[in-house]
This record gives sequence, structure tokens and C-alpha cells, in this order.
Amino acid sequence: MSLIAMTGTSSEHHVKVLFHLEQDEDGYPPARVETLWAIEMGDGLYKIDNIPFFVTGIAVEDIVSAEPEAGMLVYKEVVHPSGHSTFRVVVYNHDEVPGVRGLFKQLGCSTEQSHLRGLIAVDVPPSVPWDALKRVLDTGRAQDRWDYEEACLARS
Repeated sequence: MSLIAMTGTSSEHHVKVLFHLEQDEDGYPPARVETLWAIEMGDGLYKIDNIPFFVTGIAVEDIVSAEPEAGMLVYKEVVHPSGHSTFRVVVYNHDEVPGVRGLFKQLGCSTEQSHLRGLIAVDVPPSVPWDALKRVLDTGRAQDRWDYEEACLARS
């Protein structure tokens, strides 16, 4: 199996980087590893190119180092944080997921929907105002529409 997949431009190589996950006593997250798409930057560095569902401390566009192990690229450390943040939102009424994703899109965030019903990963770029984001997150939580987790807060 090849670790490199060609994408849109001839100079951009997408690869999968494997992250080991630590499960709690309840078995969460529901996997021991997660792979994220990344763009190969050279010298063992990779720019994260999708929103993590379970990995903590990683955000879109972070530059990370990874090393080959047993045919996979395995995450080692964040080399340069992007300034993005990652949140996970669990929407209780699964019919509301498209609307909730739309709310975050209006704020300037990107989202991805998990294979787990109701779970949304949210990428928060540095341009998104924190008070507006927190107001939406906290309002939905107070209305018992969803709960959320701060998976990676921007590091300066």
C-alpha cells in the first residue's frame, strides 16, 4: 500500500499520518488510532489537511513531524502550530446535523461529519472571532441541542 496519493497539483502529495489514541476506561475514543490526511512538506514534515475526529492537540494546517514505521507514517510532534483550533460537537437530534454544520459555516468554520451519527469535527481558523464561536457553542449546549469538546485550542 502506498503512503502517497497524488492530488490536484503535481507538486502536492497527500499522505496519511497515523496518530495513536489513548482510550479512557469507557473505551473512548472508539479506536486506538486515527489517520489524518496531510500534505508532504519534505524533511519528515507534513501539513495536516483534514479535521481530526479523535486526536487531541492537533488542528488543520499544523505542521507535524512523522516517521515511517511498519509501512505507515507515524506522528511524532507538532513542529509549527497553525493557529487553528479543533472542536468536536455531538448533536443530540441527528436530523439537526446539517443545520448545525450550517451555523458553523456561517461563522467561517469548516466541518466534517463522522461515521458516528451526530458527531461533527469543527475547524476554527484564526480569523473566526472567539466570542461569536463560544456564544454559538454555549447556546446550543444550554438548549440541550448538543455538547462539545475543545480538542485543540490555538497556541500562539
